[in-house]
Amino acid sequence: MKKFKCLILLGIVIFLSIPIVSLSKGNIEEENLLMEILRDLGGNFVEGDVDIGGVIIEDFVGKEDLKHIGDGIIEELEINNLDEQNYWEEWVEEKGFIQLIVQGYDNDKNQLTFTLSSYKDEDIKETSLFINLIKREQFVEINDIIEKIEKIFYNYDKPISITTCIVGTFNDNLKLNERENMILKGVKNYKGKIIEKYKDQEILSFSIYTPYIEDYIYTGSNKMNLNIAIRYDEEEGKSYIWIGTPIITIGY
Repeated sequence: MKKFKCLILLGIVIFLSIPIVSLSKGNIEEENLLMEILRDLGGNFVEGDVDIGGVIIEDFVGKEDLKHIGDGIIEELEINNLDEQNYWEEWVEEKGFIQLIVQGYDNDKNQLTFTLSSYKDEDIKETSLFINLIKREQFVEINDIIEKIEKIFYNYDKPISITTCIVGTFNDNLKLNERENMILKGVKNYKGKIIEKYKDQEILSFSIYTPYIEDYIYTGSNKMNLNIAIRYDEEEGKSYIWIGTPIITIGY
């Protein structure tokens, strides 16, 4: 549990570095693009991961109000809070800080985790919401659940940040050098420009800019909006691939 909480906190920190955008049809089309890239590289889909979040209230709220907001989110997303095996919630309370973490599944077997945090100090008072969706089948058909999440943020009339990532595997035993050549060849299909590359014996990672994706972030003075990483898993004897926009926010 402690490891999971650390991952949530890390995700929130990464989120703060991503520009504020709005949900739109374009985001759905980006998910299609990520799936196309996976198929072009010969990968098999494992799961899709969407993170949406931002500040919803420019003030600090108490535990009772935070619970009321959380109950509304559970109802809106139709999270099954009666499923004792797959549902849990946890409160974190410190001076000037309250946090509610909830994880469960909806009626369509989507894994949903949301984190509600309220914070105050001498200069800042704010309440933020971050929602993570994991879908392990038919990732491009997520319009309904995205619309539900969208509605929650629209109720607060606040902008949001969104990142999308898909995870896949390869059945073949190609080496990283061969994978690299495949990615470099594939980048041309979506007019991509390699901004940064990282490579060692086990991991290969590319930061890319493509005009096919509307939103972007900056790495140094360069725009990027597509992140591709490949890692070989010795225990499983196969390679995993992560394809994210604008960056990969889950560990690999």
